[in-house]
Amino acid sequence: MIAWLQNVHIITANGMYKSIQAEPWIADLTRARLDPSNYLYFPLYGALCRLLDWLGIDRGVPWRQFAWLNAFFASLTTTIVYAFVHRLTGSIRAAALAACFHFGCGFVLLLSVISEDIMPGYALVLGAMALAGLWFDRPTHLRVALVGVLFTFGWLIEWRLLFPLLPALVVALALAPERLARRAALISTLIVSIVVVAGIVQLWSERYPGAVGLHDILWTGKGVATGWAGLSWDKAWMMLSGVGNYFLIVGGWVDPLSARHAALPLLVSVALQAAIFLAAVIALWPRRHEPRIRAVAIVFLGTLGAGQVLNFYSQPQDPQMQINVMPWLTVAWALLLGALSLRSRGIVIALAVLSVLPLAWNVGALARFRGGDEAALKAMAALEQRFPPASTVFVYWGFEPITMWQYALWSRTWDWDGKPSDAKFKWIAVDAGAIRHPDWTAEHNAEVLKRDIDLAFDRGHRVVISDVWTWSEAELTGQLGALSAANRASAIWRMLHDNYRAEPAFRDPVAGNYYELRRR
Repeated sequence: MIAWLQNVHIITANGMYKSIQAEPWIADLTRARLDPSNYLYFPLYGALCRLLDWLGIDRGVPWRQFAWLNAFFASLTTTIVYAFVHRLTGSIRAAALAACFHFGCGFVLLLSVISEDIMPGYALVLGAMALAGLWFDRPTHLRVALVGVLFTFGWLIEWRLLFPLLPALVVALALAPERLARRAALISTLIVSIVVVAGIVQLWSERYPGAVGLHDILWTGKGVATGWAGLSWDKAWMMLSGVGNYFLIVGGWVDPLSARHAALPLLVSVALQAAIFLAAVIALWPRRHEPRIRAVAIVFLGTLGAGQVLNFYSQPQDPQMQINVMPWLTVAWALLLGALSLRSRGIVIALAVLSVLPLAWNVGALARFRGGDEAALKAMAALEQRFPPASTVFVYWGFEPITMWQYALWSRTWDWDGKPSDAKFKWIAVDAGAIRHPDWTAEHNAEVLKRDIDLAFDRGHRVVISDVWTWSEAELTGQLGALSAANRASAIWRMLHDNYRAEPAFRDPVAGNYYELRRR
């Protein structure tokens, strides 16, 4: 699929930025620096990219190599699902169909074939969830410790994976069929195993720049006190987008406004998931007192509950925020398969078709992004010819995919945000204030943007603006709602249109439309 799609930046460009951050770990360990929120990710993928370089696979192109590596870890998750369901149900057919179902889920498939950074951490955490579901009906200190070790290596690859699963593991042990004192001892074993592994990794890391203490490994605060954090009704639309697209990719994954436009297909996807859950509950209700069924339910549904609370506070529409909290869907489908008779050929064929349908749908949804990487490189060449970077300042909304390519290939410089630069890629992002300065007032945000734009004119630069210029105030409000900053839209919109005028200057099917900005 990676070779067929030729686009490892579908929906999200985060993998490109991560591949740039990993370059020292690939080429020059003397310059390698640890990231507290991805403590083991860059050392791991740096080593694996060196292996791919040695094998001659996309040598020197880490943003493509990351996709191949993600495909490997996605294959590992498929193996984990198969082994888990086979052990849980005793049915080879149920295990095979459940593995196909999991692989075909929208966000699982997406993150298996692009360069985003979540898949290796997810694979290890999913393994810990599977072991906990199978073992915590009869927990021993060794089993609990092994789950804790595997879980810790997973969240040390991506820090936020710590929070959705940890409460579920503690609750599963607290409700295990053991004496109260033994349950408390098992929970202590889990916590100690987590802290010990994190401590050993901390000692190993002291040789590298960016190393932090144990406390900072356990709490990095990623995403806190930024525009991503906060509670609002807009997050409900984004939650609908995240949960709906996890199963069937139907669109509306960027902001509350696009989620509203795609509300009907998103609701259909959620309704299908609810139907699977209800059917599994009905089929398994007579077995509700079995310790293993209870352990599986607590681990996977507990992770769902804790994870969606965390997601609602941050980025519920983001594929990597949903993938680790939604495996319950595959488990519900697997338990439903296990409860049905799979001896009849007709039933097996019908269930096989249903298990593969999500894969067929989502391959079709991703197919429309084919060739995106090559098209973006051509758009970059056209853009550079039309707007010479030395004399041009770009004004963007901030999430346009083309900005990732300009950042990676022109100069790895962030937007001005009150601090002008003379780098090749000079740009101003409308969303910067909402992301980095959640304490700003709307008026101050608009004032800083105007100051940056005026400074670009004062320096003699040509200023061009993307399609954000054509947005209505309502559309800008909807877009800023994703950053808990909808209240800033009016001031920013008025500042742009009261102080500047714009005329069409360039059109590209990939880069989008550009307008020449001038002072009124």
